[in-house]
Amino acid sequence: MTDNVESEFNEETRFVHTALLEQITTDHSDALIDTFFSFPLSSTMSISRIFTRFRRKICVTHAARQCFWLVLAVILFLLFHEQIIFIFSSNPSEETAANVQDELRRGKDYTLFRPIIREPSARKRTKHYFNNARSSNNISKTVDPNSRTAVLVMAANRAAAITNHLQQLIRLRPSIEEFPIVVSQDGAVSDVTDAIVPFINEKNRTYHLRHIDREKPIVSKAQLNYYFIAQHYKWALDIVFFQMNFTRVIITEDDLDIAQDFFSYFTATRHLLDEDPTIWCISAWNDNGGSNLTDQKRSSQLFRTDFFPGLGWMLKDDLWRELTVKWPQAYWDDWMREQATRKDRVCIRPEISRTSHNNDLAGKGSSGGLYKKYLASIHLPTEPIDFLQLDLSYLKKKDYDRLLLTELREAKPISLNDLTKGNIYPPNSINIFVYHTPREFRALGKATGLMLDIRSGMPRTAYYGIVSFRANGCQIHAISNATSLKENFFDQPSSHFYSDRWSQMTTYLEFRETYCTPKRFTGVCDPTNPEMLAWLKQKNLLKRLAGWGKMIVN
Repeated sequence: MTDNVESEFNEETRFVHTALLEQITTDHSDALIDTFFSFPLSSTMSISRIFTRFRRKICVTHAARQCFWLVLAVILFLLFHEQIIFIFSSNPSEETAANVQDELRRGKDYTLFRPIIREPSARKRTKHYFNNARSSNNISKTVDPNSRTAVLVMAANRAAAITNHLQQLIRLRPSIEEFPIVVSQDGAVSDVTDAIVPFINEKNRTYHLRHIDREKPIVSKAQLNYYFIAQHYKWALDIVFFQMNFTRVIITEDDLDIAQDFFSYFTATRHLLDEDPTIWCISAWNDNGGSNLTDQKRSSQLFRTDFFPGLGWMLKDDLWRELTVKWPQAYWDDWMREQATRKDRVCIRPEISRTSHNNDLAGKGSSGGLYKKYLASIHLPTEPIDFLQLDLSYLKKKDYDRLLLTELREAKPISLNDLTKGNIYPPNSINIFVYHTPREFRALGKATGLMLDIRSGMPRTAYYGIVSFRANGCQIHAISNATSLKENFFDQPSSHFYSDRWSQMTTYLEFRETYCTPKRFTGVCDPTNPEMLAWLKQKNLLKRLAGWGKMIVN
């Protein structure tokens, strides 16, 4: 550097340093920035050299320089923390989206939210405990909070299924403001992540949660998936209710197809959760929804059921506060059916299911394909219903019980022989079939196609032990012999009519049909009988026997 250039530089430097010190003492930050960036740089000087001299002039001692770096770091941290500076824009580029997917594939905890940029005083955010991501409590200022219902989609390892499901939800939802979509992914399958990320967009109110911190219990491989599912449900529901602050949530699963009137159904029924304390969930699923047991012409008909259906269901935050503190480690849906959990509350279910399993995309699933023949027979309605135009007040307990009791009193008794031979007439008549034991109910199920299992003493779709379905164009009410047609019958707790003994007797009947056959065991069919125990041991089936649980020979 020549003497003239160095002299000019020193003069300019002294000028800048003097100006900077004056601005620092008066705390005029805007003038400070203007002064710094108006400095005429020599062609031989680098930005880093200017910054170094600037820093050393301000921070004369080593301790002062350390203080300078600390203050700078704190300022930058606060800028990022308060979202004055954003790493991700509200409309990220393709490169940013690719980087996010890379983060997810590497197994990092991440929740993909597009931040809504507001003035600092207007921002209201909730800090997520799991990864410090943020979402807005006030997703929309134009929608009544009481009308907003989140759709929580549970996904795991089926990329094609989640793509299909999200396409349907986004296509059919009537309002992005009223029905924000939250996709919760369990695990670290990169194909599933890649399938979800293109749908995530704050503008369209679609969000992505990712659950990878699984707790692996010491259980058999066959049971493990049920534990992971329960963990995922609790984790996701805690977030949407307690972190995102929704008051109502519809839970769906990635392998479900939904009906055209799916959102109409939930919109029209959600007020029932507020108005009738005996209703604790709204379900889109009919366990006995096969085409041979339902009538498409009665697609608008809805029922009360003691048996928790699941598979597309809505609940409120106050119920989740009750359930989350005692959520089970596994088999959460059966736990929901226990009388101690249910507390005599019911779900609303439709005549025609508003969800159906997409068997082409679902795969085997945790049920091992056990109910595939039932699931394949359950179809969506052929014509959509505008449920908002219907008076659904009949679903409230007093009105429903009064109407049902009247119908039962007018019904004609029929036998199993009448059902099997089709001796039901005239069309659209109302009929009663009385069952006395689990064995008789099982015979009815085999004759008609009803699901055979009994959980917590309840047949599927039962209400006070009454299972309602269609057969040969007629309405059938299968009622327990404990059912009474007295005026105050429905005033009693419904749990009084269910016994775990029925579940254990049904388990034995399933066990009997599995092992006590001419081609397997032909002795006394009793799992406590020494002869049968010896046979089970010889066939290495003792572990499987333990898996059957309690049984009552009948």
